[in-house]
Amino acid sequence: MDKLEEAVGRCLRRLPFGRKVAPLQTRLASFGEQGLQGAANLLVNVILARHLGHESFAIIGVMLGTHYFVHGIHRSSVVITYILNASQDPKDQAHRRWWWFNLLAIGLAAMAIAVVAVLGFALTNAGQRWFVTGIALCVMVTPSLLFFEFGRRMLYQQRRSSTAAFASAVYLVLNLGVAALASRGSGGVIAGSLAWVAAGLGGGAIATLANTPGAPQIRDACEEWWRHRSFAFWQALTNVPYSIYNSSAVILVGLFGGAPAAAAFTAARTLTSPAISIVTAVDSLDKPRAAQALKRDGMRGLRRSVEQTRRTLAVLCGAYLAALVVGAPLVLHLAFGNLYAAEVPEIRLLALAFFLICMNQPSETLLTVLRKSKLLLLTRLAAATVAVASLALARPYGLMGCVLALLATQLINLANLRIAEWVAARGHDLTSTLNGVRA
Repeated sequence: MDKLEEAVGRCLRRLPFGRKVAPLQTRLASFGEQGLQGAANLLVNVILARHLGHESFAIIGVMLGTHYFVHGIHRSSVVITYILNASQDPKDQAHRRWWWFNLLAIGLAAMAIAVVAVLGFALTNAGQRWFVTGIALCVMVTPSLLFFEFGRRMLYQQRRSSTAAFASAVYLVLNLGVAALASRGSGGVIAGSLAWVAAGLGGGAIATLANTPGAPQIRDACEEWWRHRSFAFWQALTNVPYSIYNSSAVILVGLFGGAPAAAAFTAARTLTSPAISIVTAVDSLDKPRAAQALKRDGMRGLRRSVEQTRRTLAVLCGAYLAALVVGAPLVLHLAFGNLYAAEVPEIRLLALAFFLICMNQPSETLLTVLRKSKLLLLTRLAAATVAVASLALARPYGLMGCVLALLATQLINLANLRIAEWVAARGHDLTSTLNGVRA
């Protein structure tokens, strides 16, 4: 797969102004890779929304919300721990050990979801079965998507961004292909969920071929993770409240508003999802860059890196979401026909909420790189508390109430994160000064 990186570099140099473009290969591949994933997730949801009824599409929404909850814990405890502690040398054996630990973590995640689904079916009544079905589908979907997610992150860690883009191209083709087949047949939510299973396995297979894991190293892999268990634990703990008010908010929307609100929220979130793809693309490169900046230039370098990330996200995410606000009626009609035509005001407010989410990311990067997991947890607990309380109060007002509750949550969270960023930076500066005096 190294030949692919070299081939892409040669092609870029042959383009007009190629010598100026070639140094941007990694950044361009990162945006291309996330663009492919974002397009896949957007188009698949549009296809399934048009094919499925409101309750079935609400099941898909809960399935994705539950997956994002598990994905967040996996990202916090495995992926970020790997990124901050594995070298960028492709030949380093640590990459293989982390690959095997990731496989073990995926198996544990699948078993945990299965237990929750069984308990859900046993304890809920018939009116809530649609909700539990969404959780149960994650037993199928989540393992393959986590397999792909770790694989693509490993490619970035080894500076193989063009290979990551190729893996996402495979993801796109399989995701759309299976969703299109499901929409033409009589299959329901199970057939629709297979689109993500096939895409995850296909993209993950490409990443694995580029990083053949070799013989099993389960014991060494567990020892590798165990050395960083405290950081991983606190990082995973911070994801629980984060999911409540962010990636898995559809679960609360479904619990408080029922299937119609969950389906409409999923449709609205689908149109704002490209902004999150932009954040992921930037984060894939900027979090490792921020960690290197801290090692190289200390707090000054980290601040400079984080501010650069903040400006990049403000321009890119702001441009997309502003266009969505202006063109919301047309976009809703093109995507879903008349199914969700009444949700134009909600789409516009949700776009504003997502812009605030994008602006939260740089502060979270700074706290993560400084390993201030407990401080990050406090900010997220505060935001989660506001989210649950406001969504409960907004229950009588339907989807608009849910959107306003989430917007208020993100405003408060943005303020809290900037305060936490200042506290963490001051604390690091003070510690560095004291260490210098002692030396």
